[in-house]
Amino acid sequence: MKKKSLFLQLTIAATMLFTTVASAAKVANLKDIPIGGSGQMEMVGTIEPTLLSVTMPTFVPFNISNSIPTQNKVLSPKINVKNNSNVPVQIDVTYTKVDISKLKNATWSNDGTVTKNQIAIGLKQEVGDEVPEDLSHARWLAANQKQDMNLMVLDANQDGAMYVVGTLGANVSESATFNVTPTFVVSRTSMP
Repeated sequence: MKKKSLFLQLTIAATMLFTTVASAAKVANLKDIPIGGSGQMEMVGTIEPTLLSVTMPTFVPFNISNSIPTQNKVLSPKINVKNNSNVPVQIDVTYTKVDISKLKNATWSNDGTVTKNQIAIGLKQEVGDEVPEDLSHARWLAANQKQDMNLMVLDANQDGAMYVVGTLGANVSESATFNVTPTFVVSRTSMP
């Protein structure tokens, strides 16, 4: 009986020892700061990075001709855009490199209004499922200069589409090629 009692006392003592240590650990993390005093508290946070990912083609061929009967003189394929991010994004054009050196006597128009020797190219967000016939709501690409032009806002995991649109003056050659290379920037936005 004495052995049982001694064993029970040792067990109770060991339990109290570990309980006391555990309680001491909790108390050690608390600190009273007197009124008018100061103290420090360590705060630990976790940063959850948000990856912005948008899928769109890197090459879009298009044809431009005065023989197209609509206001929009460009035929382009649909440019599908997909926001793969879990947050809303906006897509902007910040610069457009334009090389029209092969178009003899032609100049560029930054606003879509053309004279006989000018050409203008822009982008237009899809409204229907066909190439746009008019130039309303087109966003015009400014040649070889900084530009801050918003093209579209896409909600999280949303699909969108746009088309190349444009017009040209009557004296612009239709038998030459030219290059238009816009720089797109994707950024997080709070606007859905």
